[in-house]
Amino acid sequence: MEDVERLIAIEEIKQVKARYFWGLDHRDWDLWRREVWAPDGRLEVPEFRAEPFTPLEDVIAYVAESTGDQVSVHHGHMPIIEFTSDTTAKVIWAMEDRLYRSKEYPLFDGSMTLHGFGHYHETYVRLDAGWRIRSSRLTRLRVEMTKVFGLPGERR
Repeated sequence: MEDVERLIAIEEIKQVKARYFWGLDHRDWDLWRREVWAPDGRLEVPEFRAEPFTPLEDVIAYVAESTGDQVSVHHGHMPIIEFTSDTTAKVIWAMEDRLYRSKEYPLFDGSMTLHGFGHYHETYVRLDAGWRIRSSRLTRLRVEMTKVFGLPGERR
């Protein structure tokens, strides 16, 4: 891969991850199917389940169901991109996420908010449609969670 091709590929990979975050925060699963994931995509979230989610429809079903009514803000920073061929790459993204839940749909431990810091460890593949995520593994280094037991004036 020539230097200019490499720079273009880096920017295209960054755009895919930007669409990943946009799709997740806006619950746009069609965008995920069209512009983010490879057809053989898989997702690993070891803090919640030992086995990866695959095939792609199971990935989307899990994320759609597990996010419930949450409002989220995801940021990805400073990618470390290693091209393993002209059509494949390994990428590590530093990440920060904030999840906000309603009392009707709390997080797994009853919390209403989560503020996480960690990394996405991903593989990308260049298809006819462009670069796509083939696999993604989320690992968090720190998680801050808050339980809200009621609003002022509410009965407990």
